[in-house]
Amino acid sequence: MKIVILAGGLGKRLWPLSREKKPKQFVPIFGDKSLIQVTVERVLTGFNKKDVFVVLNKKFLKEAQRQLPELSLKNFIVEPESRGTTAAIGLAVYNIYKNNPKEIIVTMASDHYIEDSLKFIKDLKKLNTIIKNYPNSICLFGIKPTYPETGYGYIEKTKKLQLKNISFFKVKRFIEKPKLNLAKKIYNSSNFFWNGSYFAFRVDTMVNLFKNYIPETHKAFSEFISGKLKYFKFITKEPIEYSIIEKLKDNIFVLPVDFRWADIGHWASIKEIQAKKGNENVVFGLHHFIKTKNCLLYNYTDKLLTTIGIKDILIVYVNDGVLICHKNYAQDVKKLVEEMQNKAHLKKFL
Repeated sequence: MKIVILAGGLGKRLWPLSREKKPKQFVPIFGDKSLIQVTVERVLTGFNKKDVFVVLNKKFLKEAQRQLPELSLKNFIVEPESRGTTAAIGLAVYNIYKNNPKEIIVTMASDHYIEDSLKFIKDLKKLNTIIKNYPNSICLFGIKPTYPETGYGYIEKTKKLQLKNISFFKVKRFIEKPKLNLAKKIYNSSNFFWNGSYFAFRVDTMVNLFKNYIPETHKAFSEFISGKLKYFKFITKEPIEYSIIEKLKDNIFVLPVDFRWADIGHWASIKEIQAKKGNENVVFGLHHFIKTKNCLLYNYTDKLLTTIGIKDILIVYVNDGVLICHKNYAQDVKKLVEEMQNKAHLKKFL
């Protein structure tokens, strides 16, 4: 089995730490290692380095090579431009297909928090077993929700299946980023999982799905892989959930997992991960505060960050910018960055 790590995102919701020239996967958020270094280190506890591939935009290749010297150049799959997860996963699929059409791969993001690496590796190997026995299928991790998150996708399970000591389920449907009322109903049900976008499949199966569901993108990949680089621009920009996964009615399964997981997608998620108790402050760097509750105070400068009388606030302080945001609006940092992109005098801060 090959591990394919997707490292092409820009991490706009983690501004001002995440920047266009060095997005979140290449910066340290927990400790001294970047998110992608932690991800690669985690998978290497159970897999050989020759079987670990990183898909990324060409402008980040040098930084990735610097941070990941354990991987050889051939283990970096380079996108001419970022076009979303269908393009990133497809690029890995069509590259690996040339050498071994029956290879099993599992895709994952470069920026997830996982507390128990041992459980994670065991569950990856369960995915491998499921696909070996159901080679025409796709199997996803199903992560037990710990709160009603509106920024994640959800998977609803149906019929239970058993394979030796592995219990998994057929997928009934997907729900993408529900409103809060629906997220609360989903959270109170035992039939739903968070979709962490861990997809396991055989590459020939995925190539056939590309042919059937997005034939123009299949044709573009076929031309691109043969050396006609101009065809990359004809590949869909849709996420793979929309282009293929959510259209499938059969041969799609979910494997429940019980390791602690979070998508490090915004500053509130970092607060959630780091807090030992739900209402405590999470702090980093030089700071002093009084009458401050349930806040994230991250200071990446040598200046002093102080607060008085605030609650439920996220503050991220870097040398050339400060973010101050209520925790309920953490998802909107992306909107803020996109507005800044349209203002010439602010672009230098991105």
